Amino acid sequence: MTTRRVEKKLMTPFDDVNPTGAILMINMADPQVNTVKVFLEAVQDKQIPYLVVGNKLDLWECEHDAWEVGKHAWQTPAWEKIEATLGEQLIPTSLKFDIGVAALQEMIKRKFPSGSRVVILGVFNSGKSSLIQVLTGRDIATGDIPGTTTEFTEYSDWYTGIILIDTVGQVIDVNKPMMVSVDLSGCTTIEEKVARVLRREADAILATRETVVPVLAEAVRFLQGQLNAGGKIVVTGAGASALVAMEIAGMGLETGLPIVSFTNNLADSHPVSFAKGLGEESGRLAQYIVQFMTRKDVLIGVSASGGTGFVYEAMRLARQRGAATIAITENSDTPVGHHADIVLKSDAKPEGPSSGPIQVAHLSIGHALILALADERGVTADQAIGFMMPEKVVTKKMGIK
Repeated sequence: MTTRRVEKKLMTPFDDVNPTGAILMINMADPQVNTVKVFLEAVQDKQIPYLVVGNKLDLWECEHDAWEVGKHAWQTPAWEKIEATLGEQLIPTSLKFDIGVAALQEMIKRKFPSGSRVVILGVFNSGKSSLIQVLTGRDIATGDIPGTTTEFTEYSDWYTGIILIDTVGQVIDVNKPMMVSVDLSGCTTIEEKVARVLRREADAILATRETVVPVLAEAVRFLQGQLNAGGKIVVTGAGASALVAMEIAGMGLETGLPIVSFTNNLADSHPVSFAKGLGEESGRLAQYIVQFMTRKDVLIGVSASGGTGFVYEAMRLARQRGAATIAITENSDTPVGHHADIVLKSDAKPEGPSSGPIQVAHLSIGHALILALADERGVTADQAIGFMMPEKVVTKKMGIK
């Protein structure tokens, strides 16, 4: 799958900061290689010197009980596959534990002369701001919620004389229409535009399938056990993820599952909106969602970014109550991923937030989860039709109270 057609989404802000060098940060807990390729190709096309850093080694799943950078114990086939895919040798670091930092500092000084303008690139939570904090000693806002850094910021106080430029972890061009969906530039006919959208969303599903199938199977088995023990399923999400959550719950109900959805859509249908109001940051909504959950239940949180406030807070509270949690997300090294017992990760990028392809991928994950679970439970077509059909009950007549 080529990423050449989306390079310009990075180039506008990339060119504006006039970089003469670049450091590409990769979160090894969630590499997102397809998106990283977009950054890498833009840097290569700019023909400036660059380094590629594999950060968060402390979260890297390796084959050893312990790893030592000097002995290359971290270098597993999975690591080598990422290097082969990118065509680059990664510099191993863990900024959190100061591992590999001294070696990286020396490489930076050798690679970029004093006065260089070095842009730090990478997806959300890859350690861009953390690297600048380590190198300059400045107190810079960092966190695991996507979007902590919201604008390009220059730091010129590193003793080497190198200017470090922090960036936003998204590949988007805010000047283009439909920036959160599929890039249709270059299409001249409606047929070409429709075909590109369908192809892009099909690519999102196929890319997701490569990694999510084993984890989906684990989730189906786990849900089967919880349901057999008398548990129920609660699904939640916001915005486009709310639509996915409701679709999962609707399909689950049609197959006879004890399942409900709570979102911040159509807020008037929930009494919590009258008392507190609703928003993505609503902690009261999170409390409302989990108040009837027990140790037998499972909360499925859907969040493309992985940073939706009430979703990850509901997952945290659900775990406090002893319930299990499953995340459906594009970004696993986020609060939603951290509060999940099982992470069902899509791989629908590289086009920025890509809400269209990500939503399709998440719907496919939900469909696979529910349909496989229904089949494992032995639900027949006749039974499913029965669950779908409306049931009428006798009600009062007009004028009779």
